[in-house]
Amino acid sequence: MHAPDKPGPSPAQQRRPLIELQAIQTGYGKRPLSPPFDFTVRSGDVIVLAGPNGAGKSTLARTLMGVLPPVAGTRRAGTADRPVRFGYVPQRERLDDLWPFSVLDIALMGAVPGLGAFRPFGRARQQKALAVLEQVGIADLASSPFRSLSGGQQQRALIARALVAEPDVLVLDEPTNHLDIPGERAVYELLAQLRREEAEKAIFVITHHLESALAIATEVVVMRQGERPRIAPVDEMVASGALDDLRIARFERRAS
Repeated sequence: MHAPDKPGPSPAQQRRPLIELQAIQTGYGKRPLSPPFDFTVRSGDVIVLAGPNGAGKSTLARTLMGVLPPVAGTRRAGTADRPVRFGYVPQRERLDDLWPFSVLDIALMGAVPGLGAFRPFGRARQQKALAVLEQVGIADLASSPFRSLSGGQQQRALIARALVAEPDVLVLDEPTNHLDIPGERAVYELLAQLRREEAEKAIFVITHHLESALAIATEVVVMRQGERPRIAPVDEMVASGALDDLRIARFERRAS
């Protein structure tokens, strides 16, 4: 009699852990923002970080990236031989309008950490940057001044800059702030495309724009001041009603 096949590993087990936080407390100095919690970021995750202003969302993101040390607990990211690489898209980029950066210049900035000091960009890196601009849909604007782009196009250029760094984890802080609805939709369509094309990456999005973000998310982290973060798969989080007040607040801001 043929024995039944053993069940295969779950999707979470198949994905590679990239960052592991254990009994972590985030904050500044010795002042924690929440009780201890555990959190793991795996390849293929698209994690939405939601919560009211002042809840500690950006603090958690900085701790994940290793920019800010935890108040307590441990953070593990990759190995000594294979450290985790990060690409970061800030909430709002301000560049000096007097310096005429082209879109290609912006994308090439993502290659700077791998170059070393004072080394010029080679042809291979320029071709890599052009390929990423093609991937995000603005290769035809490579020679255009960054300052001449629309808000949505500028955001694509900044995402390209982060991708040129070949990150394992792409972190975006409020990537659609100040964009109109078509621009917001275009950015999240791009992130959905990246999720399909680069399944080994993890994408971590801090946002108030939950309607668009939840459509591409695998997991949601909800932070509230002084509380342990709530972490659950997106369907479970939506069904629980834990996001209802945040979605109402977003609707009220858009309507006002």
